[in-house]
Amino acid sequence: MLLSELAMKANMTTPKTILITGASGLVGESLCAALVARGHSVRTLSRSDQGDHQWDVAAGQLDSRALDGVDAVIHLSGESVAQRWTDAAKARILDSRVDSTRLLVDSILAQEKRPAYIAASGISYYGIDCEHPVDESSGSGKGFLAGVTCQWEGAAQSLTEASVRTVFLRTGIVLSAKGGALAKMLPPFKLGVGGRIGDGQQKMSWISLPDLVSVYVFAVENVSVQGAVNAVAPEPVTNSMFTKILGRVLGRPTVFPLPASLVKMIFGEMGKETVLSNLGVLPKSLIDLGFEWQHAELETALKQTLS
Repeated sequence: MLLSELAMKANMTTPKTILITGASGLVGESLCAALVARGHSVRTLSRSDQGDHQWDVAAGQLDSRALDGVDAVIHLSGESVAQRWTDAAKARILDSRVDSTRLLVDSILAQEKRPAYIAASGISYYGIDCEHPVDESSGSGKGFLAGVTCQWEGAAQSLTEASVRTVFLRTGIVLSAKGGALAKMLPPFKLGVGGRIGDGQQKMSWISLPDLVSVYVFAVENVSVQGAVNAVAPEPVTNSMFTKILGRVLGRPTVFPLPASLVKMIFGEMGKETVLSNLGVLPKSLIDLGFEWQHAELETALKQTLS
């Protein structure tokens, strides 16, 4: 949905005050603009003095004024997964998510009026290789990221026990030319040297950036949104299909496959659990709640993203 359309509908919802972590990131920047366009008030929580309020997760400190009068907290920050997974990197990936969540949760529980908690999460919860499609009723899988996601969501369990509305948006591949997996794929594909990864049969679950922003707005404004929610488009595709459609949108050939063995050699465990993972994830909760995607089909989403 365009910001102008969001603005036109701003009078349809009660304005809320929202505190956001990770506001300067790929999703955060667009989300802040969309929330403001809807008539909401946005505060940012940052490690630097560029945010409205500051926090120091390592020290367990959070500006006591940050949550005053807040209706919802949106937690987006966390160490990037896209790096070589040394033991130190794994510790940062896990600790940045779990420790920050615990600090926010403790701060929310200390409030007389407890705001809703809406957090980024990942479809990696379901593991590395799912033979059949999975939805929110499916259990957790195996792998480092699955373990991280379980602990990440688990760190907010006390909110659920205290009857605070808690939402975990398990997000797939976010389509954006400005960052994320697609941005890394674009240079070789534009040069005509892109191709499928491995045998190309692994399922990819994706969502356009505008749709993901709309999911967050939907979660803020609808109290019926609770628990785990798969933030993906309705139809996952194989890597071969993704490759073919991306090539068609760019007008470039896609005849140079990247062998799985090379991915593992270059990226190690990270490559195995990300670009080689086989996750066909269905957004059952969003469908049941009546959410409407702008870009439910991959080709439409890529054309919009790359226009």
